[in-house]
Amino acid sequence: MADDGDDELRSISEVARCFGLPVSTLRYYDALGLLPPAGRRGNVRHYGRRELRRLALIQHLHQGGMLSLADTAAALGERGPDGHRRPAGRAVLTGAIQLIEERVAALRAAQHRLEHLLTCPTEDPVRECSLLREELDRYVAEALGC
Repeated sequence: MADDGDDELRSISEVARCFGLPVSTLRYYDALGLLPPAGRRGNVRHYGRRELRRLALIQHLHQGGMLSLADTAAALGERGPDGHRRPAGRAVLTGAIQLIEERVAALRAAQHRLEHLLTCPTEDPVRECSLLREELDRYVAEALGC
């Protein structure tokens, strides 16, 4: 990995193209203070190796919904509106893991319901399965109890 001394600057449009992002995303990241450019030539933002590595990290943290943009900023220890540095993100990472575990549990439950429908002995399980009908009746009762 090249060190930060490799300061070949790349324009915002080149970075956007290479990273598969709209230019507006890079401008938004800059406005949030998440990814300021290394410098400007005229009105054009330019990014060096250090900024490109940070952009790669931001994209990595977003893969598969790992972290939101706000959580990414917190995990990276960005400065808040008051100018004070936010605490680094162990708490953010712990919270993200908990949310992922909840999503995994919900997806597993959905998978089990679908697997049951596939094995349900009725001719039309989506319309005739007694277990699904009971689940739907409970859902309707809860909704009407608002």
